[in-house]
Amino acid sequence: MKHLKNIAPWLILLLYVVLALSFISAQRKAVVCNKVAVNITDGTSNFFIEEQDVIKMLNDKGEKLVGQPIDAINVNFLEDFFKGNPLVKEANVYRTLGGELNVSISQRKPILRVINSKNESFYIDDEGSAMPLSTKYTAHVLVASGQIKLSYAQLKAAKNKTDKAETVDNSQQQFLDLLKLASYIYHDQFWRAQIEQIYVNNGEFELIPRVGTHLIEFGGTDNMEKKFRNLKALYQQGLSVTGWNNYSKINLKYNKQVICTKR
Repeated sequence: MKHLKNIAPWLILLLYVVLALSFISAQRKAVVCNKVAVNITDGTSNFFIEEQDVIKMLNDKGEKLVGQPIDAINVNFLEDFFKGNPLVKEANVYRTLGGELNVSISQRKPILRVINSKNESFYIDDEGSAMPLSTKYTAHVLVASGQIKLSYAQLKAAKNKTDKAETVDNSQQQFLDLLKLASYIYHDQFWRAQIEQIYVNNGEFELIPRVGTHLIEFGGTDNMEKKFRNLKALYQQGLSVTGWNNYSKINLKYNKQVICTKR
């Protein structure tokens, strides 16, 4: 009997907890979605997707969320749905106790705009994934044109092969080299300000600067960092003194020298 007296308070407490949880669960099920709150985390730097675009995506999908029981909304499904948009990098969807559904979206960040040999145009983001152009916003990024064979669809396949460490063909390797070069320029503050276009010519790269009227014959991506160091030294110690328009070409293809062709 004494043993029962000792455990009785604990049994009462356990019963109280169970009843409280049941009540909270019932209350939770009664809560309906009263608002869809959208947050574009990088909305001040990229403008591909805005709040109204997210709402339109939901409406076009037939997702009538407001008025639905908040617990019945499948947040995992919605996250996967948003991530299926090629302009979306990450999506986080969560519910609040007050019945609000929060949608947080981050956009892909383009570092290169490609115009291939068939005049098809698209972006490449900082992770090497292809992005379609937007009708509402144009990113001011480096442009690559010329003899670029791969299409938007083929670039997606090339990226998948790279992620899986599979063998790539020549045209896909060209894309990887182009991405390597564009990424280097994008992440270097000096060259990002200096170079505005990459032109692919007979499998080699030519760079078009913002300042001056010369063409930079870069060649391949071998010794890439050394080539940029040599070019930077020429810019800072040579062209800044002699003038930016005295040469028509600057050749970086040779390992130990920079060859300048006068006009």
